Amino acid sequence: MIFDGSQINIGYGAQAEVLLYKGYAYKVYKSSYPVEWIEFEKKQQKAVNVAELCNVKYYDTVDPHIVKMDYIDGDTLEKRARSGDISCFYTLSDAFRLVHGKNASNINIPHFSDTAGMGLNDNDKTEVLSIISRLSDKMESCVCHLDMHFLNILLPKDSHNFIIIDWMNARLAPLVFDYARTYIIFEEFSKEGLDAYKQIVLPKLWDYGVDENDFCDAKRVCSIIRNREKRLELSINK
Repeated sequence: MIFDGSQINIGYGAQAEVLLYKGYAYKVYKSSYPVEWIEFEKKQQKAVNVAELCNVKYYDTVDPHIVKMDYIDGDTLEKRARSGDISCFYTLSDAFRLVHGKNASNINIPHFSDTAGMGLNDNDKTEVLSIISRLSDKMESCVCHLDMHFLNILLPKDSHNFIIIDWMNARLAPLVFDYARTYIIFEEFSKEGLDAYKQIVLPKLWDYGVDENDFCDAKRVCSIIRNREKRLELSINK
């Protein structure tokens, strides 16, 4: 696919940039990014569309490394967070509640245990799957986004609602893993954000009856998986 020069860069990540072009957003992946992962992401997005968790649709293009998407005119929650607006943490909490309250039988995504061990050494895989199994036996599974942070929550200009994007990591799992994953993200990128997360968002997790030992185990799983992701990013970017 060839752009005519009128495209505008509106976002970027470790493996792709997002361009606004002729009324649509285009996610342009690096050529080293595996096409099968892009196809999986499109499948995930279709599933959350059907489940009415996100109305942003993906469309194929002639280039397998470029995905056309509906464009949402608005800002990320991260922009509000940068201004020091503490209300962004309440929006994050609302996003968790929306996702976890969805009927899990109405969404075609994998269970966390189906993919969590991929790419791990034997010791890490055994530990991760053991914890997931134990917590899944103890807690009901629900839809989990598993990459919930301010850059993945959009605030449309024409609405008071928010839209959650980037569902690549979404799985069926006990909700404790969703809270743990976001904890690990804040721990990595923002101490101030982590402190606010602990004060405003985490108490909602305790309201579900989750104890701190189980949360620590979930954090261990998410930390191992996050380290795997960083190793993969390094190998792809070589």
